[in-house]
Amino acid sequence: MVLIDEKSKLCAHGFSFRNWPGPGEEAAASFGLSHAVIVPPNVRTIIVGGQVGIADDGSVPEDLAAEVREAFEHVCRALQAAGLGEDAWEYVYKVTTFEVSTPGLLDIVLSTAAQYLKDTKPAWTGIGVAGLVHPALHIEITVEAYLPETAQHRL
Repeated sequence: MVLIDEKSKLCAHGFSFRNWPGPGEEAAASFGLSHAVIVPPNVRTIIVGGQVGIADDGSVPEDLAAEVREAFEHVCRALQAAGLGEDAWEYVYKVTTFEVSTPGLLDIVLSTAAQYLKDTKPAWTGIGVAGLVHPALHIEITVEAYLPETAQHRL
């Protein structure tokens, strides 16, 4: 196994991000992910259920990039509600996306993820689905994140 992502904030908290050599490293670099994450013992965890790109007014943006950004922003809001700050996505170590097969979606998801995750490269599973809860949606995101002891709880 090859250690990667030493720049992630999570490494300072005992997390280790790894990929298998050769093609594993290449795929991880291309997609901004890790094949395995070692989570330290007794970690406080935030589990965020499926977040979609529905706007605050209840509509689904017609622009695919706007829908994806909205879904990522909803994850961020959930993480912040659990006590993380503006850099909430940088504490995410596991991502699962449910994606309706759509031309260009993967590129949009990867570029949007890079903006939110910065140096963090979580374990990531993408699952192709026939549809989501609303027929106009293209993506749903679930995550697991680390909640440091120093995080501010909003009770």
